[in-house]
Amino acid sequence: VINLDYPKAPTTSADELCKQADAILDAAVECGVNAVFLQVRPCADALYKSEIYPWSIYLTGQQGVAPNSGFDPLAYWVEGAHKRALELHAWINPYRITKSLAEWDKLAASSPAKKHPEWTVLYKDNYYFNPALPEVRQLVIDGAVELAQNYAIDGVHLDDYFYPGTDFDDAKEYAAQGGNYKDIGDWRRNNVNLLVQGLNDALHKVRPEIQFGISPAGIWASNTLNPAGSATTSTYSSYYNMYADSRGWVKSGWLDYIAPQIYWEAGHKTADFTALLNWWSDVVSGTQVKL
Repeated sequence: VINLDYPKAPTTSADELCKQADAILDAAVECGVNAVFLQVRPCADALYKSEIYPWSIYLTGQQGVAPNSGFDPLAYWVEGAHKRALELHAWINPYRITKSLAEWDKLAASSPAKKHPEWTVLYKDNYYFNPALPEVRQLVIDGAVELAQNYAIDGVHLDDYFYPGTDFDDAKEYAAQGGNYKDIGDWRRNNVNLLVQGLNDALHKVRPEIQFGISPAGIWASNTLNPAGSATTSTYSSYYNMYADSRGWVKSGWLDYIAPQIYWEAGHKTADFTALLNWWSDVVSGTQVKL
């Protein structure tokens, strides 16, 4: 999303995009890696030919502008990965539309956000799709299905970006929809659950063998906040801050694997690696979900 590694700078040059992809894939083989995760939708956009999302500004420098010569980066990555006996997983960001306020005016006219501004919410100088809306969930699901139908990808992957914060402006939707929930948190978690379950069902209907996985924040909740939580004391969690019930997804079997972001060392004061690894191992125990 910030041109960290691919492409290193936006370009329409097919030759340059091929060269950079080959360098990364060759390095993956040298390192003994067996799967590559390519972020193909950073911000309601596409690093592939899509009927739903415009070409990404991070790819070519202007949203909606395609690479030269009809080049399709994802098709090239899939072919290149499989030639090298690597899996290629397509990583999508479901709700994010912009990375700064100024980017709104740079969105292509074909952007789903520009076509449906009523689906969007401004939060801390960024625009997001509203997870409460069935139309938004369908948009994300349709985009994932398009990937699974059109490319021989081995999987579809979501990162840990769900609700961007607890003060998200969705009071209107909660007032209309939230009558059956004891609080707004439960209602928001259900909105995310509906997306995760919907993605799982739709992807496996198209391709039973495809792998659907998520890399949530490493702490579902500390046991200081929730008795079912991990032996940690962090006050930040996917369950309460992002409304992502990652434990619930595993227990419900709504994904093929989970890759929690346990970024702390063993012995960390508030988020001990070993305690978290043991907790997640217990969560997946007895399920079909891989850790």
